Amino acid sequence: MWITIGLLAAFLLADQLTKYLAEILISTPGKEITLVPHLLDATLAYNTGAAWSFLSDATWLLMLISLVASGVLVYFITKNNWKKKKCYSIAITLMLAGTFGNFIDRFFSCVGLRKGVVDMIIFPPLDALWKLITKSSFPIFNVADMLLVFGIIFLMVDILFFQEKRAKL
Repeated sequence: MWITIGLLAAFLLADQLTKYLAEILISTPGKEITLVPHLLDATLAYNTGAAWSFLSDATWLLMLISLVASGVLVYFITKNNWKKKKCYSIAITLMLAGTFGNFIDRFFSCVGLRKGVVDMIIFPPLDALWKLITKSSFPIFNVADMLLVFGIIFLMVDILFFQEKRAKL
């Protein structure tokens, strides 16, 4: 449990710090800066919806969904054994950090401290590939989004490669 709390605190700090820095250093939505040429750019964007701006301006609903999802993930964490389920534990911790990180932004948005979920990360190679396939830009995202995606990947790996082995023990 202490591992989860430590990782969760570190992930949430990284998420909120990068969002704060984007708001301070970039300050103008839409302004793009290069961090690593041809690999990593940053901009400032506010998303009032979920992924790909789905349910835009439904901040209260998305905040409620994030809160319920966070509660469910906390339940799974409390019923978990890190020693027996390392990959699963990492997955749930990552998913909770991502879900709660964006919940924090939605909460700040509802009380007037932010304009929406702060997004800032652009990967030009991914954006170029996406444009070839869809003729549109790849969505701008944040650390919480990455944590959530990596958590889902870890959960799939756990289900595909470790769950059956644990069941046999």
